[in-house]
Amino acid sequence: MNRYQLLVFITFVFFSCSSTSKAIDINVLVEDGYFPIVINAQKQQGLAPEFIKVLNNTQSEYNFILNSLPVKRLTKSVEQNRFDVLFLMAQQWIPLSVRENITQSKFYVITKNELYALKENAKDQTYFDDLQSLTKAGVLGYSYHFAGFNTDAYYLSEEHNVSLTVDEFNVVKMLLLQRADVGVLNNIAYQYFKNKKIFDMSLLYKSEKPDAVFDTHFLVSPKQSKISASKIDSILNSAATKPHIIKLLNKYSAPSSFDNTPE
Repeated sequence: MNRYQLLVFITFVFFSCSSTSKAIDINVLVEDGYFPIVINAQKQQGLAPEFIKVLNNTQSEYNFILNSLPVKRLTKSVEQNRFDVLFLMAQQWIPLSVRENITQSKFYVITKNELYALKENAKDQTYFDDLQSLTKAGVLGYSYHFAGFNTDAYYLSEEHNVSLTVDEFNVVKMLLLQRADVGVLNNIAYQYFKNKKIFDMSLLYKSEKPDAVFDTHFLVSPKQSKISASKIDSILNSAATKPHIIKLLNKYSAPSSFDNTPE
């Protein structure tokens, strides 16, 4: 083998090794406005961006790419199977037409839609007995058990006295300004507001019965073969990744299947 042939051979081996070791891109969709899962998509703030950063920092086989989409665009992408993985969503939140073949991780985070009122108005639990008669504040695109999980804004307004806002930050503001009798907050958002002292959450009174409780998983599209739900679980349970995930979940007071925080 002459010098030229040796150079060609070395170059071939180098690029072959480089191509085989390149991380596989995984397109992960999350709902923009799902607070505090996404706090600021542009600044990469929130549980989801930090979670993805941990995954990318603790393994090299995959490159997880987080894309935040408004709820309508997210729904359309799911219906058209234009994704690899959905970030911590419940099967009930995705269109019925695509649920059948989607697989999910064994790992999950527990999300509760909880009902809150001002303490000065709600003296005891009976305040929530006739929910239909109370004005309510919720988030646009979210589904609620008391409304049969119907997300139509007109229906929620006309049939259930629900005023819809862009996020749960505004739900709390509506309660404090007495523009709604009851506000629906997820448990993670409530703890975030409380821990960060963004609002005086002691002014609110919680119903002992949540509107709904969901186990949110990584949902994997059946239209791709790059990664499986079991592979995601393997990464999450690895010694390199799991301690960092538990620390992150504790930061956001997010109860999970890792049993890291109280429900």
